[in-house]
Amino acid sequence: MSVNFIQKRAAKRLLPAIVAATLGLGASAADAITFSGVYIFGDSLADAGIYRPGIAGLTTPAFAAGVGRFTTNPGPVWSELIASYYGGVPRPSNAGGGIYAQGGSRVNQPTPASLLGPGGTQRPVSTQINEYLAAGGGRADGRALYGVIAGANDIFANLGAFQVGAITAAQLQANVLSAANGEVAEIARLRAAGARYVLAFAIPDIGTTPQFAGTAVQGSVTALVAGYNVTLFNGLAAAGVQVIPADTFTLLNEVRANAAAFGFTNITSPACLPVGSSSLVCSAANTVPNGATTYLYADGVHPSSAMHGIVSDFVKSLIDGPNAYSTMAEVPLATRAAHIRTLDSGLRTGSVGEVRRITAFAAGDGGKSDISANGLSPQTNSKNRSGTVGVTFRTSETFTFGAAIGKTTADATMGSLGKFDTNESLLSLFGSFKSGGAYASSMGTVADVKFNNVQRYVKLGQVTRTNSSNTKGSNASLGLSAGYDFALGALSVGPFIAYTTQSVTVNGFTENANAATALSTDLKIGEQNRDSRITSIGGRASFDLGKWTPFARISLEQEGSRDERSVTASPVTIAQGISYEIPGYRPGKKWGAAALGVRGTITDQISLSLVYSGTFSRTNVKEDGFTGNIAFAF
Repeated sequence: MSVNFIQKRAAKRLLPAIVAATLGLGASAADAITFSGVYIFGDSLADAGIYRPGIAGLTTPAFAAGVGRFTTNPGPVWSELIASYYGGVPRPSNAGGGIYAQGGSRVNQPTPASLLGPGGTQRPVSTQINEYLAAGGGRADGRALYGVIAGANDIFANLGAFQVGAITAAQLQANVLSAANGEVAEIARLRAAGARYVLAFAIPDIGTTPQFAGTAVQGSVTALVAGYNVTLFNGLAAAGVQVIPADTFTLLNEVRANAAAFGFTNITSPACLPVGSSSLVCSAANTVPNGATTYLYADGVHPSSAMHGIVSDFVKSLIDGPNAYSTMAEVPLATRAAHIRTLDSGLRTGSVGEVRRITAFAAGDGGKSDISANGLSPQTNSKNRSGTVGVTFRTSETFTFGAAIGKTTADATMGSLGKFDTNESLLSLFGSFKSGGAYASSMGTVADVKFNNVQRYVKLGQVTRTNSSNTKGSNASLGLSAGYDFALGALSVGPFIAYTTQSVTVNGFTENANAATALSTDLKIGEQNRDSRITSIGGRASFDLGKWTPFARISLEQEGSRDERSVTASPVTIAQGISYEIPGYRPGKKWGAAALGVRGTITDQISLSLVYSGTFSRTNVKEDGFTGNIAFAF
């Protein structure tokens, strides 16, 4: 955007025509995903200093150190912050970076010289995208993050043309909406070239900026902006172009409505002096004291460094939030493993009881599962608990059958991004076979899952919002195992193989669904499905000491389901319901597991077992648990 395109003397004759023309428009990097690059296209709202180093054919005046961005220099703009956070190069494209945005750029039309920086060469967004695609042989990197923010200069240029009578009110409206459709086409071109993750920004409410606020044209400018945004998102939805829609229009209005909470003491005046100057040449030397952090605007239309920081945080919330939610489908895998351990302890006790006798058991398991942040892996730590009561019946020397009910719970934290609890009520059927040294067992469990106290923390500058929700789901598993124990006196050793399949569903939910007013950060999250197929190969050993038998087992685990999984999200404030997908957690392929325990009898009727289980060499994951079981034979 630029600040010197319209004269106040035109305000009175501009207002009636614009109103008539627009009535029908409607109103920590530790938790971050790692992309292969970050590439931003747009205007001065994303320009990282492209005029400062100079572009081909550009004669740029010497800038003072630390200036050259359209903000309260030397503070960064949101595009630099996002590039740094997600693994891009936070420099303008003419200085080796991935930020192609240029102050003054329109979508695909020439820009009046008054809107460009000093000696600016014409580079609309369409040209910026051409430059990027040309460098990659016409292909866009599907593992990179992209951003497109444009349209404000198309509004400015057409307002200027209307002001001098070069176009009519109808042409003004048509040209602005045409620019919005042009942005749809440019984003579609990026997607067709291979881009998967594209941020599409709404134009912030220019009508509330110092240049327009309180003037006769404020409402009309706001209406033009709203019309552009509606056309942009309608066009993307109609064309089926998937984007990450960033509703910065609503975000800015929320900041203005609660300015003090965000640390702003002035939302009406520019921080850069003298008033009316461009922030492009604004430095700390000609900024009001603390203006970069306490003023909303740097100049007539451009945000201060503090507001750019809020926009950056907002973008992070759109990406990191869905990624963090992907572990909601992982924690039930860990709690189910805890339940299976309790079933295994109960079945082992029952299978050595007297034939045609019922054995009742009660077992508990407590442990934790920690997923560390790395690449697509969001940090999640959960404390898991499982309680089970059941009965077994040994029908013969060979067969034992049983049934159990149980409860599992987990308290999970998603790093610094939030938390959730899980609560399952389970029903299990199981049985075992033993003949000589050969043995086999099977276990099947079904459960409904409640995800309670789901909270996502959204940081926006110095404000932290808590987005709350609850949802339900299901979890079904089947486990099979077989092996052979060789008796070597009191020592018994042998190999085993096991296979466990599990299917977890997390129903979709909407953050702050009961709130009277939706916020720009509220997301609607789609249903998640997580399938797990683990094959275990290992060995076990035990030593009979009479009443007590210590035992150990070790195995190599391999996950057979490693398909790429994404979480679908949709901003609640985007009326078009545009949804997007963010990559979710993807498990490692192989790891080790081990258990060490002891089982024995206290009396002829009462038996006890204690087991420690854990994993090792598992990428980004550490799990362990303690299982205790007490059984009573009738």
